[in-house]
Amino acid sequence: MKATTIEKFSLKAQDGEMGKAKDLYFNEQTYTVRYLTVESKKWFPDQIIYLSPSAIDHIDFEKNVIKVNNTKDELREVAGVKHESEMNHQREQELTTSMNWNQYWVGDEVWGRHATPLNSTSDVKPSSVVTDRTDHLRSVNHMKGVFNHANVIAEDGDMGYVADVIIEKETWRIRYFVINCGKWSTHQLTLISPDWITSANWTKDEFYVDMTLEGIEKGPLYQKRKPITRDFEERMYHNYGKEPYWS
Repeated sequence: MKATTIEKFSLKAQDGEMGKAKDLYFNEQTYTVRYLTVESKKWFPDQIIYLSPSAIDHIDFEKNVIKVNNTKDELREVAGVKHESEMNHQREQELTTSMNWNQYWVGDEVWGRHATPLNSTSDVKPSSVVTDRTDHLRSVNHMKGVFNHANVIAEDGDMGYVADVIIEKETWRIRYFVINCGKWSTHQLTLISPDWITSANWTKDEFYVDMTLEGIEKGPLYQKRKPITRDFEERMYHNYGKEPYWS
């Protein structure tokens, strides 16, 4: 699923509609979406609500609705901040403990002790003990776009900028960044896996990948209105000389 698609979905709490997703936040170590943010002058005045995928009951892709396992009052009282800068490690610890959401930084799986965010019904309760952490949350909206975006740099030049993000439905891990290469390539768009990023300069919003511009031209043509099939991925990984994540 694409970040631009999720932004169009309505979020529905147990007691009714609560607005739309404003942004997605991923942690920089694993490139996994950890929160959706919701802003609504009607339901959450002067608040930004941080919602973990652990809180999602299910996503109705036909009706474009994300159903949440909480009431608006619960989210208003516990999951809101006035400014994005308030969402630090201490606030995450408090929030996940209060809401019984997966603490992704505790354990070896993508979601801490679990492979997906929806496995939060185990007997293991979130810890209230603050742990030392060095990772940070990054805004997807800050990464993608025409005017404000992250640039991707190949070994021999600028590849393009991040136009969208493709997220795995089960894990919420960013599987691909959609890169606009239209300034130089015959491919208007191409896909880059976070696994191919060798380094990131978060101050300058730059990703560096171990690929050449010529090599990128050898990849299959990505069309944003067509689904990404395994056949497409196999051709892409083969042409780019990359180790498949599914092997």
